[in-house]
Amino acid sequence: MAIKLVAIDIDGTLVDDHKRISLKTKEAIKKAKQKGVYIVLCTGRPVSGIQDYLNELELLSDDDYAITYNGAQGENIGQKKIVFANLLSQSDYQELLQISKQAHVRSQIVTADSKLYTIDANISPYTVMDAFYTKMPLYYRSSEELTCTNAAKFMLVDEPAVLDEAMKYFDAELCQKYYTVRSEEWFFEFMHKKANKGQAVLELAHKLGIKDSQILALGDQNNDLTMIELAGLGVAMGNANETVKKAADAITSDNNHDGVAMAIEKYVLN
Repeated sequence: MAIKLVAIDIDGTLVDDHKRISLKTKEAIKKAKQKGVYIVLCTGRPVSGIQDYLNELELLSDDDYAITYNGAQGENIGQKKIVFANLLSQSDYQELLQISKQAHVRSQIVTADSKLYTIDANISPYTVMDAFYTKMPLYYRSSEELTCTNAAKFMLVDEPAVLDEAMKYFDAELCQKYYTVRSEEWFFEFMHKKANKGQAVLELAHKLGIKDSQILALGDQNNDLTMIELAGLGVAMGNANETVKKAADAITSDNNHDGVAMAIEKYVLN
């Protein structure tokens, strides 16, 4: 069945190691758009963190969508409208915050209105890095000051060894209550149970009248795993980790050698 929606992760997939989109990839995406195929960027970032890429790819119309916060929100880009959202509650935030304190691990909150908060006066450099790349304003608040009713993600943010040790405080029952993913060695994310890229891609596709079998998903890391598994055609990048490669239906070239373009040319344009 013809592909009608292409869901594309950004870091390690759409962009190369220098955060650039290749000319070949831009041309393949443009041709797919001309065929009436939806191109949906799927990212852990907010829209503010991908706006330059949306501009570059001319994904700015009322027919263009993005999935943000690793699946917590789906957004219509042209209309600047949220089409669905699965967020954490204040009680979720309080529960996770207390356990992170017990585990002696730093944390951060990403809100649905593109703000980044931390209660750690000794702010993690990874939090600063995240704010820089996502273009979100960063705020320090004490735990007593911070009320959070619109959290897209609660994140543990610390050195990899610290996170490894902290995970013993987060038991299987708690992790089953949320969607969890170790998105980087220094990030462990907690989100609403329905907030993952796979469920978000399906929800958006169904709103657009597109069947699961008509979806092509491209990714490289564990936060891409659900969409690789649930899409009609899941394609792993050549630089993907082994878990993603094993789950994929096919493997394309890596992000430094036009892997996205090659997949679109093979499965969409041909």
